[in-house]
Amino acid sequence: MKRRILALLLSAALLLSGCGGGEAPSAETPAPVTPPPTARVTPAPTPEPTPSPDPDESFPYDYAETLADTEDFSLAVTALGVDREDNWVVHLRLENKSDEIMTFRLLYQSINGLAIEDELEYRVAVGGVLEPSFRILREEMEAWGFDEPVQWSFTLKLTSAESDREPYFFEELSASPLGEKNAVRYEFVPGPLDYVVMDNEYAAVYITGWEPEDGGLSIEYVAVSRCDRPLLLVLPGEYVVLDGAAYRAELKDGFGAYATLMGYIPVENWGRDKDPQFISLQLALADPTEWDDPILEGTEVNFIQQNETGL
Repeated sequence: MKRRILALLLSAALLLSGCGGGEAPSAETPAPVTPPPTARVTPAPTPEPTPSPDPDESFPYDYAETLADTEDFSLAVTALGVDREDNWVVHLRLENKSDEIMTFRLLYQSINGLAIEDELEYRVAVGGVLEPSFRILREEMEAWGFDEPVQWSFTLKLTSAESDREPYFFEELSASPLGEKNAVRYEFVPGPLDYVVMDNEYAAVYITGWEPEDGGLSIEYVAVSRCDRPLLLVLPGEYVVLDGAAYRAELKDGFGAYATLMGYIPVENWGRDKDPQFISLQLALADPTEWDDPILEGTEVNFIQQNETGL
């Protein structure tokens, strides 16, 4: 499934000026009495101009937060709005303080603990500031029982756009527009036919089903993180054994700290309309921030379908 509230105020200076005097004298009336001088009013200072908000967007949340600020960059949420279609709009501010062009990549996003596939990428010039925004679709959130995006998490990978050096920054960040105490997280409850294929200190992984698709086979899984770092779920051998024959398959899905990822393993050239009766595969968890030895733990999985309705 493909995440400051600062109310923008249009301000203007109010220029106050005194006025005095009376009606013009006539021949039938005495000369008017000159009124006392009016006190001089100093005009109010004009505030700095503020950008006009999108007329189709409202800002019901009073939220803004700086999520990271170093000598090289800063990243902040400046507003959380709601558009005409009732989707949420997250406004960001990215600042590049370094002497290189920077690429900001927002990876392994999750909303309320449920991983989403979208990745965001922005390039910011030396000394530059970029203020992008992106939408969180309400219908997707409501499909999982969420009323509001109370927590948005992602892994920020900050790299130079001019060199191949290691990232300046590669860490998990999180924003809680309604406060940490109101944060809710999606919790996966395994069903009686869900098969546990990995269960360790880092994550639990379940096979939840499969179905033929475009001549291949999609093996559906759910991965639940148990640690405070991003993880990659991978197939080291790049193949799956179905009913005794090997088929090419690829898997390299990332998910954030304590997030739940729902994905699938695409298997090529299955070419059958029926479900496999025997599946064997290797799974491994890797840490994408580790360069020398990224593999955390691996396991070999073998299971046989128990009935026609599931595993």
